[in-house]
Amino acid sequence: MGARLQYAKVIDRELFFKQGAKVHPGLENEVLLLDDDGRAGAFLVLRAWTEDHGAHTEQWRIEAPGGLVVYESLPRELHIATDTHVEKLEDEVADLDFEFESDDYNAVFMLDEIEVARVRFSVRPDGDRG
Repeated sequence: MGARLQYAKVIDRELFFKQGAKVHPGLENEVLLLDDDGRAGAFLVLRAWTEDHGAHTEQWRIEAPGGLVVYESLPRELHIATDTHVEKLEDEVADLDFEFESDDYNAVFMLDEIEVARVRFSVRPDGDRG
């Protein structure tokens, strides 16, 4: 059957820590911009894989509205030890330029080169940082 994405969050690092640094269902998926040029602050891509044990190659990418790929992670070997094990992963991306603000960016998650999930997130200005 393959592994299953239990959760995925894309969130500004500073905002994540201000909100308690815990993943929970109401946690908003959003990236905050540092300036008017579209440069984002550091943000986190958090996810947890469960289900079928075994080895898989995980990779993810960020797509702008319309499907243009603006970032792609390196492939990572994922090893799930048992059917009940949860493999939690975290990546940080810093200084990525976004061409425009939108509520329709997507983080696309793949296992063994097959798309298995998409998570929508917003890119917006941060009024506190400007």
